[in-house]
Amino acid sequence: MSPRSEFRLNEPGAPAEDSDAGPAKDLGEAYVASRVRYYRQQALRGFEDAQRLVVKDAVAAEEKIKQSLNAAAKSFWWAEDTSLEGRQHQLMHKIGRWKRKSLGCSLYFDGKEYKQRCPVAIAHKKMGFSIGFTAVRICSLCRQDLASDDCPHFRGQSYWVRGGADANGSCRVCVRDECNHRPDTLYRASVRGIISAESNMVLHEVSIVRKPAQPEARLTEIPVDTHRLAAHLGSNFLPGVCVSCDQCLGGCPGFIEFQDSDQ
Repeated sequence: MSPRSEFRLNEPGAPAEDSDAGPAKDLGEAYVASRVRYYRQQALRGFEDAQRLVVKDAVAAEEKIKQSLNAAAKSFWWAEDTSLEGRQHQLMHKIGRWKRKSLGCSLYFDGKEYKQRCPVAIAHKKMGFSIGFTAVRICSLCRQDLASDDCPHFRGQSYWVRGGADANGSCRVCVRDECNHRPDTLYRASVRGIISAESNMVLHEVSIVRKPAQPEARLTEIPVDTHRLAAHLGSNFLPGVCVSCDQCLGGCPGFIEFQDSDQ
């Protein structure tokens, strides 16, 4: 039987408020899984809507399938390097293949050059952005400077805290202003560093990394070499013509992985 993750206050056997609740690894994994589920559900809902609309309103279907593809890619990014990755990868290709067959896909042309904006194609480039900065991080549990002696909490550990937002800030369990966590209940919560407008954040650098700490910090478009297009499409090619993208019609082309400088 799994250990309990919540207790009513003063319940027999309840832990002391703010006491140590053990390593927080499982909480981090559960949060990642919840984000995967959330975006997967969005993707499937948009996919169903697009399939329903395609016969009577292609414009509306196009908008829905774009939303679906964006959500599917986000689900994949959150699942990256976990046991959930494979299913999200398959879903991206399934939705992308349907869009190509039912509504068509093409490269974006901005008047000067072509760009690949398809979330499926971009997701196969395993890279993203990481920012280097300094800031005062506030502990999500005690609302003190996380780096100061006033904060008794440690990253990687969980603690028993009351739920719900209060006059001092957001809910200490989920760091939201509105949620279903109750102030009369103790929950296991991990330590998070909160950065706000008062954190005196100073940006030092932006780097490209193989796997960003924020899973959604990814490329939004990739330039396409016009000369290579011309060589592939032949002498009749003229920049500006619609260029179809057929990537999702075949098998998965595999991933291109960015190599971090320390590897």
